[in-house]
Amino acid sequence: MPPPVLSGDAKTANEILDEWGTNVFATEIKKCGEVLQRHQCRAVCHKYGNDKQCRFLFPHEIVEASHFDPDNNAIIFVCRDSMVNYFNPYLLVFCRHNHDLKCILSGKGAKAAMFYISDYITKMDVKTYEMLSLL
Repeated sequence: MPPPVLSGDAKTANEILDEWGTNVFATEIKKCGEVLQRHQCRAVCHKYGNDKQCRFLFPHEIVEASHFDPDNNAIIFVCRDSMVNYFNPYLLVFCRHNHDLKCILSGKGAKAAMFYISDYITKMDVKTYEMLSLL
């Protein structure tokens, strides 16, 4: 099934979902998830001295249900497959691109995200891991 068109006079996402029904949407999630969200370690995963472990923290820990961890002040998302990025099913199906969801409340996670985004946008010579070592 081709990706839905969501511009101009096209149908809304809710109209498309109503037409598809839950079975088609679930099938689309699975197809897109396998193609776009499944991680396969490559050389880039082991840059910057990460020889033994994937620097993108794969495989993820299996988590049966999403919950709040008060010790780390973090929201932990459900994870049923340790090699699949955290994703939003609507973004996945309707935009058809890979993405990685994180809940960043404060602290080191927020600083790391800030440096990552600014590093990505500006393509600075100083890398994120070097900046984080200064904190």
